Amino acid sequence: MSPAPISPANNIPANNIEISHSNVSLKGVVLGETLQTIVVEKLAGNKYMMALKNLQIPATSNIPLNVGEKLVVRVDSLQPQIILNIVGNKNQNGDAQINEKLRQWRANPESLLQVIDKVAGLAKLLQTDYLPPAFSKSDVEKLIKLFDNITFSSRTGNNPLFLKEFVSKMGLMLENSLRQLVSDPAKGRMEKPLEDNLKALLLKLSSAAGDALRENSKLDMEITAKLANILAFTDEALKTIEVKQVLNSVFQDSDNGLVLQVPVALADGFRLADIFITPEGNNGLGKTKFSSCCVTIFLDLDILGKISVKAGVREGGFNCIIKCERMDVRDLVNDNLDELKRSLAGTGYRLGYIDCLQEDGLMDEREEFIAGQSFAAAELVNFFA
Repeated sequence: MSPAPISPANNIPANNIEISHSNVSLKGVVLGETLQTIVVEKLAGNKYMMALKNLQIPATSNIPLNVGEKLVVRVDSLQPQIILNIVGNKNQNGDAQINEKLRQWRANPESLLQVIDKVAGLAKLLQTDYLPPAFSKSDVEKLIKLFDNITFSSRTGNNPLFLKEFVSKMGLMLENSLRQLVSDPAKGRMEKPLEDNLKALLLKLSSAAGDALRENSKLDMEITAKLANILAFTDEALKTIEVKQVLNSVFQDSDNGLVLQVPVALADGFRLADIFITPEGNNGLGKTKFSSCCVTIFLDLDILGKISVKAGVREGGFNCIIKCERMDVRDLVNDNLDELKRSLAGTGYRLGYIDCLQEDGLMDEREEFIAGQSFAAAELVNFFA
């Protein structure tokens, strides 16, 4: 289907931003994709310089925009002109925001990997001479360390509390007040004190970089570009964390469960381990009881290939089925099961069955599992009504 005709610049629909130069190319962008953009500079009239996909591009908007302002936009047209539609505005109700964030997760479930892959670039930006005045070198060290601490590696793998600390260090707020945050992000951010977690420090860095852009119109081009890149990174990372907050809020309401996507450091880069935890019963006070739960894990490792794990913990007993797609990997795991059993017995669990099986199509199994969860529903209008 051919794209709709593009209106002249002075007739741009109120909620649209038009990229001024038709020769601008946004590589890797597809129709319907949701992106983050930042207003870098106010030009003449309704013209602006926007930061998008690590590019600074000229744009036209009939909505007044402010330098440093961050917008969520949907790609409505790529040819013959790039048209971005502003979404996620302050008048959007809580249900609509929840549905939008779930759609974002379904469209890009590995967004955290994309953020992790860019951390080295962020560290380089923050370790040069210029820093936004409100963000100290101590904050930089904490931020980079937190990214390291939420990644499962040879170092962090020795921490028996890794998963528990992953939740707090990410800044994933799993309590019921998350609904308030989703419905009114500005209010939630002002009322919640900053803590040493990834989301808090990203908010602080984003605010510092935005203020530096707004308050100093005489910054040279290099520093302006650096601040724009910092804002692009923080917006992408914050969007990823907030999407996971909504994901967990919905999963909590339906199944009292947790969804954790943990970056795993491997020889060829980073992969995600998808972990779904569903508790059984409660403690009599209506609170989630994770001492008895089901855990489902899907991961794709560089050497071992695709693996799924389904484990059950009930009344101090532990059962586990591990599946892999290759026979040699199955044999390798089975050869080491005795050591795994000894380790689990040392933690006080009563061991039931633990086995490793070879089975094809584990990624299809993953897709089927996710499709059966509440947060994978096509629409969730009035989910919290």
